[in-house]
Amino acid sequence: MFLILLLASILGGAANALAGGGTFLVFPALLLAGIAPVKANATASLALLPGALASAWVYRDAIRGISKNFVLTMSVTSLCGSLVGSLLLMNTSNTTFSHLVPWLLLMAAAVFTASPWLRKAAAGLGGHQSLILLVAGQFFVAGYGGYFGAGMGVLMMALYLAASEMDVHTAAGLRTVCAAAINLLAVGIFAWKGAVDYKAGIPMLLAGIAGGYWGALAVKKLNAEGVRRGILIYAWALTAWFFVRMVM
Repeated sequence: MFLILLLASILGGAANALAGGGTFLVFPALLLAGIAPVKANATASLALLPGALASAWVYRDAIRGISKNFVLTMSVTSLCGSLVGSLLLMNTSNTTFSHLVPWLLLMAAAVFTASPWLRKAAAGLGGHQSLILLVAGQFFVAGYGGYFGAGMGVLMMALYLAASEMDVHTAAGLRTVCAAAINLLAVGIFAWKGAVDYKAGIPMLLAGIAGGYWGALAVKKLNAEGVRRGILIYAWALTAWFFVRMVM
């Protein structure tokens, strides 16, 4: 089981570097290991944290053309939303979260499936920047990210492209910064509340770093769309399995 957890973290870190969807690999592996749902979600956030921080570093040049005040505003909004979402998770019982997991996975799988069309549609709507819409939308997405998080990157990209004049590269850069802020605060709160399984989480964190590094090297050689499709097949099969398990 320990080897399965390490493999899931390596693949999850690589998947996030290539096409996203690492949560679909790491979170179920922790559940399979017998870790309670809320603690499994918190530990998955820890395992995937290095990838979020590494992505923010890689994209640092992409946001240099954005106003520092705007980046700060979106980062603070991300922290506030993450605070609400992570505290909400800490006040959710394992029984309640178990019932929510199939629906959360369904929503995340649907968003991940529709990501190419969401980005194209959002880019077509892009025009004048609306700070109110950006802040409100970011708070909502960050709250979801602090609570569960799968697919939040797609939601942020759609928000930025629809409510601002940012191009795809700049939007991706801002997304990585905000995602890093969301994940970092959430993991801090989970650790503070004692919700992280460190016995599994620390080795998985190290494995996630290795996977993210491998994914970053492979991104130029592998077909990211092919990887995304493979994750989609797995995500939908996983979602169906959770729904079947819920009704049995």
